[in-house]
Amino acid sequence: MTSRKTLGLAVFIALLVSVVGGLVVYASLSEQLDIQGSGDFVPESWKVNFKAGTLSAPILTQGGSVDTSPTLSDTMISNFKVVLTQPGDAVAYTFDVENTGSLDARLTTYNLGTPTCTGTGATAVADATIVCSSHLTYTLKYISGDLATNGLSAGQNVTHNDILMSGTTVKLELNLSYSSAASVQPENTVEIGGLNSTLIYTVAQ
Repeated sequence: MTSRKTLGLAVFIALLVSVVGGLVVYASLSEQLDIQGSGDFVPESWKVNFKAGTLSAPILTQGGSVDTSPTLSDTMISNFKVVLTQPGDAVAYTFDVENTGSLDARLTTYNLGTPTCTGTGATAVADATIVCSSHLTYTLKYISGDLATNGLSAGQNVTHNDILMSGTTVKLELNLSYSSAASVQPENTVEIGGLNSTLIYTVAQ
């Protein structure tokens, strides 16, 4: 009887060891994998503007002069009036356009002013024709800044579809000049208008 109890106890212990051993084996074949982290939503920012403090003093060639100096804000250069008196005269200003946003910008609308001439006095029509012939030139060009980054080069005219990448700045030169090749002068004052220009940047696609 005692031997049967001993045998029964031995079998029970063997089974218990077997079960426990199975649990140990099972645990050793499992692995916990964790993924931990966090996130932020950072909205894209948009800002393309004339850079404060970058409007230069007038660059005068020969007899060119300034009647009214321009003012510069984030989005406008306004109220300038220059004076040309003879062939070879020119007046220019430089200023920066910057993209401080996180999105690249494309110049989707660009309208450079087209000079118009209005003569005064008895020779008004003839004088206007003389000045607003091919001798009067109005340009807006790139001269420095992050040109290579934007696929641009110094001396290149500003053009529709130009790119201004995020975090870059370009310096432009606005120039009104009267050709030194002009051989005829107007007799009276000619008012030059039509110099207003528009640059509209939108998100580059």
